[in-house]
Amino acid sequence: MIIRKNTKAFKSIVEIVTACEDRADRSKLIRLYITKAGHSVDDRISIEAIEEETDVFYNLTFAAVLENLKSSDHQLHGSDDIPGLYFFHTTSNKVWDQNPFEFDDRVAKEFADIEELPTTRKRGTPIKPPPPARQKGKAQKREAAPARKSAPKQPAYKLKQKIEFTDLNKVIFKRSGLTKRDILDYYNDMADYILPYLKDRPQLIRLRSERGGLNEYRSADELTPDADELPAGLHTAITSPRSKTKQDVLLCNTKEHLLYYIERGAVDFYPQHVRARSASHPDYCVIGIEAGGNAPEKVIDVARMAHHILTALNVPAFIRTDGISGFHVYIPLDGKSSMDESQVLAQNVCKLILLKFPDRAILREPGEYSLGKIILDCHLNEDQQTLVAAYSLAADTATVATPLFWEEVTKGLSIEKLNYKTILKRLKETGDPFDDLFRKKINAKETAAHIEKYYAFLF
Repeated sequence: MIIRKNTKAFKSIVEIVTACEDRADRSKLIRLYITKAGHSVDDRISIEAIEEETDVFYNLTFAAVLENLKSSDHQLHGSDDIPGLYFFHTTSNKVWDQNPFEFDDRVAKEFADIEELPTTRKRGTPIKPPPPARQKGKAQKREAAPARKSAPKQPAYKLKQKIEFTDLNKVIFKRSGLTKRDILDYYNDMADYILPYLKDRPQLIRLRSERGGLNEYRSADELTPDADELPAGLHTAITSPRSKTKQDVLLCNTKEHLLYYIERGAVDFYPQHVRARSASHPDYCVIGIEAGGNAPEKVIDVARMAHHILTALNVPAFIRTDGISGFHVYIPLDGKSSMDESQVLAQNVCKLILLKFPDRAILREPGEYSLGKIILDCHLNEDQQTLVAAYSLAADTATVATPLFWEEVTKGLSIEKLNYKTILKRLKETGDPFDDLFRKKINAKETAAHIEKYYAFLF
């Protein structure tokens, strides 16, 4: 049951908790509990049960309760099953019952003049379950059969292949509180937007282990010992551009593929720059612009200069955030150049950018000291290199790798605001800035040669 902030019941609770803040006997008036991330009040742990540092835990938890009552991101709830037990849900996590607390009967006596007092309970009073309902015309059995634990309610996604989803309430992103169901919901809603940047491209699939580590997979054999268990079309064979041998690669072509990977433990997606049918020829070149510990506005200055230079060269360019603190600049290619030629193009463009920021930026090279420098990365174009996909979740803060219009790349741009809550509304209002990504394409070899012919003397 939600207790709204503008109600008398909520104001009474705030008044009592605030009044008890400086009282020496507050632990006798307000009993506190803690819950682990993602758990409900049924799994609560009494502060009094913690043998060591009890006072410290009580002080910290009391401060959290008081802060949550004042916070706009926390909603106070009263338990429907345990009368007198209160807890909080955040706006981003409605599964985790945070900071449960309850009032002792003494509160009702000491604060009798407060209108609409909260429900109280005497210490040690057992919580009685409601009596079972009687069925008309039938004798009630003395002992009810043990209730079977029901399977989690499956999400109502419109899928062509059945996928059994598990651990839906498990918290995956600790900082933002996103559960597995939240992540599935996000990709289900965003499937039409993200799939064009994944379809037919070999994927690096990163699955989170139970302990929070990451395991990376590039083929069906690595992902599972029995490839027949995989959804149809999840993998295919391609010819390696280096070894000229056949390789089995993972794909993500449908919503079913997308959600299957999430069920297995993925939270983000990393496609290659090539399509499976033309694995030797990338269809875009990418330049990374990373913060390197710098302020965001300095990264924006470098990104805007990249745009000016590419526009002057008559080279089409698109930009998106990396979801963390930097940018990726995309140059669409005609599919006739090799990975090596794409990397040379990226390297030449990076050198032109570097001319404008000799003291502020640096090329990413092994062993190069880069602390405090903007890092220009052309190595993102190496063979089998992958990059976080457009509209993929990118960080534990639930930010999204978001395509931008160039006019948006200005001081004041907040990458944190481009997150799983805001991105769908943004797309519906502005459209996808990458819609024209492949409308105008260039040849990497010819463009790199043009830069070398007219500007190499500056390097």
